[in-house]
Amino acid sequence: MKTFSAIILVILLAALCSMSYAAAFEMSGSGAAVANGNNPKMYQSVLRMSLSDPSTITKGTLLVYGNGEFLHAYLVPHRWSFSYDMDGSFHGQGPVQTSQGQSFNMTLDGNRVFATNSGSLWKVSADMQGDSTDMILSYLVTGTDPRPTVDLSQNSTIIIPNGNSAIASTAFYLPLNLEVMRGTTVTWQNEDNIGHVIQSQDGHGNLVSMYNSGILHTGDTFSYKFVKHGVYYYFCTIHPWRTGVVTVS
Repeated sequence: MKTFSAIILVILLAALCSMSYAAAFEMSGSGAAVANGNNPKMYQSVLRMSLSDPSTITKGTLLVYGNGEFLHAYLVPHRWSFSYDMDGSFHGQGPVQTSQGQSFNMTLDGNRVFATNSGSLWKVSADMQGDSTDMILSYLVTGTDPRPTVDLSQNSTIIIPNGNSAIASTAFYLPLNLEVMRGTTVTWQNEDNIGHVIQSQDGHGNLVSMYNSGILHTGDTFSYKFVKHGVYYYFCTIHPWRTGVVTVS
């Protein structure tokens, strides 16, 4: 029985990787899935989607396999809502049905890691909730980009929000922990009504002479290109309780 299941799995994987959706945009990739519950288990997973435009999924399929089990599921496109934003991120929600007769409600969010003239890479997180099973999934997918002319260089922004100077658990940097690829230029933008300084430091709070923005008044920006992977800490020298992190992979 296990040998038969393995053969079916190989056939499904081959079909998923080779099928052509004849769509305007396609994304595919692999990752992992975790089935929640009293005895959580991790599985491998493959995802593929096709879009006719930035707001319409035409087809989608995924596999979850491992531990002697596999699940083959299809997105139900006409019941999905999907939006692709100008920054290269996307959000979708809709039903998923499996060849085993199971039904799930799936929510997925993708953030573009980088874009090139020949294709883009996204980090995708998803959640599938069924009557008796809840799965959390994570993928890296590549494919054609619905908005390829947006941010072709690797750029990312951190907002210093209004109220950032307050000694309180609000108004942190947005995002507080930015994850980017090596070679990304990060720009801090001050949207607070007072000045701030972006100063690099190490994980122990010691100053590091990597960058110092000087005083950023309201509306000012400061940029730095991260060329090596690592975890980089920074803080505001005027308001030292305000710290943030840039993680470069």
